[in-house]
Amino acid sequence: MLRVRSLYVKLLLAFLAVALAAVVLLGLLVGRATSTAFGAYLVGREGGHLGDMGGMMAEMMGPLATQAMLEQALGPAERAYLTSVQSALWLAGGLAAALALAASLLLARQIANPVRALTAAARRVAGGDFSERVPVRSQDELGELAGAFNAMAQALGRQEALRRQMAADVAHELRTPLAVLQANLEALLDGVRPLSTEAVAELHQETHLLARLVADLRDLSLAEAGQLPLERKPTDLARLARAACARFALQAEARGVRLAIEVADDVPPAEVDPDRIAQVVHNLLDNALRHAPVGGAVEVRVEPGARPETVQVAIRDTGSGIPPEHLSNVFERFYRVDPARSRGAGGSGIGLAVVKQLVEAHGGQVWVDSPPGQGATFRVALPAAGAGTGAQMPAPDGGSAP
Repeated sequence: MLRVRSLYVKLLLAFLAVALAAVVLLGLLVGRATSTAFGAYLVGREGGHLGDMGGMMAEMMGPLATQAMLEQALGPAERAYLTSVQSALWLAGGLAAALALAASLLLARQIANPVRALTAAARRVAGGDFSERVPVRSQDELGELAGAFNAMAQALGRQEALRRQMAADVAHELRTPLAVLQANLEALLDGVRPLSTEAVAELHQETHLLARLVADLRDLSLAEAGQLPLERKPTDLARLARAACARFALQAEARGVRLAIEVADDVPPAEVDPDRIAQVVHNLLDNALRHAPVGGAVEVRVEPGARPETVQVAIRDTGSGIPPEHLSNVFERFYRVDPARSRGAGGSGIGLAVVKQLVEAHGGQVWVDSPPGQGATFRVALPAAGAGTGAQMPAPDGGSAP
């Protein structure tokens, strides 16, 4: 059996088959109906060749006799008339078939060409060319398919760019502490630097940075994949925030920054994993202390959320703030508002990305407010105990959610 692989040919043959079948069927039916009606007219017409007696005999003798009588009744003029009618029918059928062929070619091309373009573009995207786009030439289903393909290609290109950027950023962040470790160990081995407690402490600090970066990357990847294990239970966020502030008290004092905490009345417990939310508060406090100036302040406030059945933690610093054009990107991995800041001053650039993923994994929301020149306030809204989990909460009114 012959198998047609081309969609264009399949559509063309389907259109032609339907058109030709309709033309042939219509021609046969109209031709037969014309002949029958004309014959009945000749046999039974008043004053015709057979008259009333012919009509009575036709009724008595049946169709075969009628046909025989019709053959005898047809003269040259009548035969010429029937022949011309049949010729006209077949001519009209031929013209209709030609028009059907032209219409089939046009329709098949209009359907098959966009599909061919999509197929070729899909092959190029599969080969790694995510810049490929197909023109949207109509508003029908094919146009919608082309638009969906373009959106998919754009999303794939964006994800590929993020993947490459993340690989480069991870390599860069790992290279710095590894280079420090290698240089110091070589200096110790060569005797250039004496082995001392201070030297070992510096090396230990670099290993701590490496371990923290690896742990953050692991948490981020698990949260993005929806596989981060959470042990939710009613948690006193005020107690958790006080413990975090106590942990950062010495760091704040060393930086010359005042660290204060305020807890509102009647704060309900939150339904969260206390270890993960402690990590969120720690990352936000570390970020705030890095950006608060000497003599500035970092303020932590725990209060009922702006929306019912939520609890909110707000951490504000008195630094220079975040420019408006950077607000939408601060929660992106490895993003720094000031690229010139060092790792020591600007962190690894992954802490806020981890915060966002951990909060959203709890069904919460994190966003930042930063009026020009008035510092930055990071707010975390979490579901209160008994409010249910798993639903993404919208940002409260007035918040600029990322």
